[in-house]
Formats: sequence, structure tokens, C-alpha cells
Amino acid sequence: MEDCNQQIEHLPIEQEILSLSRPSRKSWIVFLIFFIIFLCAFFAFKAGAQSLTFADRNIERRALLKGDTDGDGHISRVEADSVKSLILTQYRTDMFEVSTYEDLALFPNLEKLWLGESKLDTVDLSKNWNLKYVHIESDNVKVIILAVGCTPKLAYPMHSGEIIVRRIKNPDAPGAMFFQY
Repeated sequence: MEDCNQQIEHLPIEQEILSLSRPSRKSWIVFLIFFIIFLCAFFAFKAGAQSLTFADRNIERRALLKGDTDGDGHISRVEADSVKSLILTQYRTDMFEVSTYEDLALFPNLEKLWLGESKLDTVDLSKNWNLKYVHIESDNVKVIILAVGCTPKLAYPMHSGEIIVRRIKNPDAPGAMFFQY
């Protein structure tokens, strides 16, 4: 009988201990809030790593060859920032023509660029302020737009005429404040 009384006396203490070890409703709500915040942060990070959209399929193809470091078949912002050179010329049987040069703005750290055939007469490279070398094969290109302060070496050996270089202010360019007047 005495054992039974001791068990009954310990019963409320054990129930109290069990109730303390179970998460309360408040704890579950706090856990869910943190879990939702984690999911939002995770998907926001993934959204930042999404692939860039290209207007010209041929430039995208060449960018994939040069900058798709993770092999997922897409170019992310980080991958585009790491591309230092881009060759948009024909090579052996790889014949193509660029329909728009607007995608070149996606590569701000581009240092070397080879431009192949295109019916376009103007190339805007004002977002590529790190350019050191530009090779132009297209006879149609007549105007190149560069950011003020960007002075790449221009080569156009097969070009039949002169190329006009226009300079525009690019406030995003490093050191742009030194070249404003």
C-alpha cells in the first residue's frame, strides 16, 4: 500500500515534467515563424541566382561556352560577372549572325571582345567599362559607343572604312566621377 501511495505522490511530478518537455502552442508558433522566415530567405537567395535572359540566342550560346561554371545550362549574374572575354565570331562551321548587341551589357567585367558578322551598324559598349581590346570583323559596324574613360584598343583589320567612336557618361562605371565635366 505504501508503494502505491508513493507512486501516486510521484504521479503529479512526472506529469509536470512531461508537460514541460512537450512544446507548448506558443513554441510551435515561434518555430513556424522562424521556419517561414528561413524559407523566404532561401527563396530570395535562389531568386538572386536565377539565370539571365538574353535577347540574342547566339550571344547566349557563346556566353554558355565561356561562363557556365556550374554546368546548369544557364548564365547567372555571378557567372556573367566572371566573364572576361567573349568571342562572337564565326569559327569553322559555327556560322551565326548577331541580331542585337544589347546582351553585351550583361557582362560588365568584359575585357576582350571579338565581334563577328552582323547587320547592325552601332555597338553600344558603354556598360563594359573594363574593355581593353575590341576586335571588329563586321564591315557593317560604323559606330562604337564607349563609356567616358574606357579606352580599349580597337582592331578592325577587315573593315573597309573608319569606325566612329562615341563616348557617353556612365555613372555606374568605376571612376566615372573623375571623367565628368
